[in-house]
Amino acid sequence: MSALTDSRATHIESPDDVPQVEALFLIKFDKKVGYTIAWKRTAADISLDNAVEFKSLPSGLHSVQSDLVYFTHEGYAGLSAFAKGNASAEDRNANFVAVGILVRKEGKYGRLGRAWLLVGKLEKMAAALADDTDTVTPLEEFWHEQTLNRSSKGESSDNGNAKGHSRARAISTVSAVMKDEESLPEYHPALSILCYLDMFGPLVFRLQQAALLRKRILFVGVPPVRAACEFVYNLSVLSSISPRDTENLTPGIEELLRLPSLFSVGVHDIPFLEDLRNPKHGGHTPGAAQSEGWAACTTDEIIVTKTQLYDIIVELPPIHDAPAQERRWPRIRTSDGSLIKASQRDVARYKLLHKELFKQRSKAQASPEPYTDEEHDDAAPLLSRDEVDTKRADDEFNEAYDDTVVEPITWSRLAYMGYMWWASAGERDAYTTGELETDRELIGDLAEYSQSVETAIIAYFHRQSSLLIRTLSQIVEADRQGERDDDDDGDALIIDRDDLSRMGLDTWSEADRAFVQELSSLYFGRTVEVKGSEVDCCGLRVPIF
Repeated sequence: MSALTDSRATHIESPDDVPQVEALFLIKFDKKVGYTIAWKRTAADISLDNAVEFKSLPSGLHSVQSDLVYFTHEGYAGLSAFAKGNASAEDRNANFVAVGILVRKEGKYGRLGRAWLLVGKLEKMAAALADDTDTVTPLEEFWHEQTLNRSSKGESSDNGNAKGHSRARAISTVSAVMKDEESLPEYHPALSILCYLDMFGPLVFRLQQAALLRKRILFVGVPPVRAACEFVYNLSVLSSISPRDTENLTPGIEELLRLPSLFSVGVHDIPFLEDLRNPKHGGHTPGAAQSEGWAACTTDEIIVTKTQLYDIIVELPPIHDAPAQERRWPRIRTSDGSLIKASQRDVARYKLLHKELFKQRSKAQASPEPYTDEEHDDAAPLLSRDEVDTKRADDEFNEAYDDTVVEPITWSRLAYMGYMWWASAGERDAYTTGELETDRELIGDLAEYSQSVETAIIAYFHRQSSLLIRTLSQIVEADRQGERDDDDDGDALIIDRDDLSRMGLDTWSEADRAFVQELSSLYFGRTVEVKGSEVDCCGLRVPIF
C-alpha cells in the first residue's frame, strides 16, 4: 500500500470514556424576563449567569421541537439539549427548556471533551422537564451521580488528563486505529460527515483550504442548529494536520495544527469575537497571527452584518435533506461579499469521491440479482454492478450540480486543450490521466475500508493535507539546496504548473494559485511566485499556468 493511501491516524473515543461534568444547569423561558437559569450546580468556580442561557438557546430555536447545541464557555466545552413541551395558553401553549452541561476539553486543543457521550441522558432529561416544569428530580439525581463519580476518581481529573491521554490524542479526537469491528458510537458528531459532503459537494475542498489557512469561518443558517454545530466539528477534524507532518513545517507553529471550534455563537458573543480579531503574537514568523482563526455557526443575522468579525461566511440552505433535484449547494463568500467557487479539478475529484461513496452504499444494499440496462429488455446486455453504480452516481451528481458555484473553464484552458488535441492527443491524455490517478490514489477504496466510512473520509482529507505539506516542503528544501531557480527580484519561491498539479491543485485556477501562496507564507514563511509558460498555437501565444 502506498504512502498516500496508508493514512489511518484517526482515533475514536471509547463509549466507556464518559467525561466528568463540571457544570449542570436548566434553562427555562419566562414570559416576563425571557430565558433564565432555573437550576444550576457547578463543581468549580464557573460563572454561568448571563452567558449559558443565551448559548444554550440560539435565536429561533422555539421553532423546532428539539435540538442539540454545542458551544464553548470560559474554556469549557458546552452542550445543551433543547425540548419543547405543551403548556397552557397563558404560557403561549409551549414550555421551552434546555438542559446543559460543561465539561473539560481534552488537552489544549480539545473540541468537545467527549460531551456527546452524554447526549442521550440530556435529551431524556430535557424531554421530561419540558413536560413537567415543576420538578428538578432528574437533575438532582444526575448531579448526585456525577458527585459520586468525582469522589471515586479523586481530584486527579483536575489536570484534564486523568486517563493518561497524551498530547498526541489531543491533536485529534477522531484519530487512532480502531478494531476492525468498531464504528463511531451513537451521537458522535463525525457521523454527519456524509451529510456534510452531500451538502457542500465540490465546495468541501474550498472549505478545506480556508480551514487550512486558519481563517475565521462562520456557518449561518436557521434552526435546528445541531447539523451546523456538527459541520463545525467536521471541518475542524478534516483540516487537522497530522503530528507526523509537523516535521516538514517550520518550527514554532504548533497552534496551526488544528482549527479552533467555537461552535454555536450569538449576539452575546460579539465582544468575544471582537477580542479574537487581535492576534496574540507579533512579528513575521510563520503562523504569527494564527490565533484568530476559528470555525463557528450562528442563527443570528446581525453577526453576518458585522463583516469585520469573520473572513468566510457559509450560507447554509434551509433544506439540506431534500431530494437532489430540490437541493442547492451552499453559498460561500468572503467578508467583502466575493463568491468562492469550486475549481474544475475540485469537481472532478468530488465526482470520484461521490462514486466511491455511492459504491459503498450500494455494497451495503447489494442485491443478488444481476443488473440490466433496461429492466424489461431481455436483449439488453448485462452490466456489472460497478458500471451501474457509476452511472447512477453520475446521475445523482448531475441532478445536484450547480454551475453558479463552479469556476468556468477559462479561455486559455480551452485554447490549450484545443492545441494539445491538435498537436498531440497522447500528451494531453497523459497529463490529465496523471492527475486522475493521483486523485484516485488519494481516495483509495472506501468500500473496502475496514473501519467506518466516516473514518475513511477523515483519512482521505488528511492525506490531501499531507500531500500539500510534503510537496511544498520538498520544494522549499530543494530551493534551499539550490536545486531550483531563484526569483531574480528577491527571495520568492518559484512554483510552476507541475508543482501545483502534484499538490492536487487546479493548475488553471487563480484561487488555487492564491491559496498555495498564502499556505507557503503561513506554514513555511516563504513568499511564493507562481509562474506558468506559453505555447505558440498558429501564431497565438497561449498562457499555460
